[in-house]
Amino acid sequence: MPYLFDHLDLIRKLLNQSPFGLITDIDGTISKTAPTPQQAKVSPLCRRYLSCLCHHLALVAAISGRPAVEAKNMVGIEGMVYIGNHGLERWAEGHSELTKDAQDYPKIIKAIIKELTPLLSREGISIENKGVTASIHYRLCSDHQSAERHILTVVKASPQARRLRIIQERMAIDLLPPVKANKGTAILNLIQEYSLRGGIYLGDDLTDIDAFRAIHTASRNLDSQGFAIGIISQEMPEKLVTEVDFTLNGVNDVERFLKWMSRTVLEPG
Repeated sequence: MPYLFDHLDLIRKLLNQSPFGLITDIDGTISKTAPTPQQAKVSPLCRRYLSCLCHHLALVAAISGRPAVEAKNMVGIEGMVYIGNHGLERWAEGHSELTKDAQDYPKIIKAIIKELTPLLSREGISIENKGVTASIHYRLCSDHQSAERHILTVVKASPQARRLRIIQERMAIDLLPPVKANKGTAILNLIQEYSLRGGIYLGDDLTDIDAFRAIHTASRNLDSQGFAIGIISQEMPEKLVTEVDFTLNGVNDVERFLKWMSRTVLEPG
């Protein structure tokens, strides 16, 4: 796919569309991948440029598989919008709000985690309760393929767990409520809420595909133009590249791009 820095003229032209929104994933996009979710840190340069852009764009938002409050605390920029749990919740007015259809699921997730924990006690596997969703991590396992097969076998053998949406991500398997809410629906809602006429989405994993498609849907069906930008890494799913307009090479490239955007929006005229 085309490398974004070879097509900055198109981005410059897109930035003239106002109101304009910048929406970004967190892990693997503005934060380098870490051995555990707790060790991941947002790039200080990304934080600096996102903070600057908050003062000049109609919308700057972060959307993550993490809980909304965790996304907010991790990025730490006032004035940004935070969407958590793959579009199932949003940080608003000092608290997290779940989408209506997902409000009964935290207790179901808790019960499923209690059931699965003794069955997934293999070294290197950990289960993260994210409130309305759960993530089963296996990055620390010595054999990733074997661990993934084991987790999927256990999950699909559980009558409770197999009724959920099972999503395979990079070194993690997510369990989500079977409701019609994802990163894509969240982005379409933001585009309409902020009446965006231009926008960019940055992402690096399978759940970002819904977001990429939403950007393209808005370009077709709403009065909004946008580009989907995929962040390339060694672990990037092959399917991702077929869904994006442009690519960047890792978090370092995202830093460079956000710096360019910050300078461009400040240019006179």
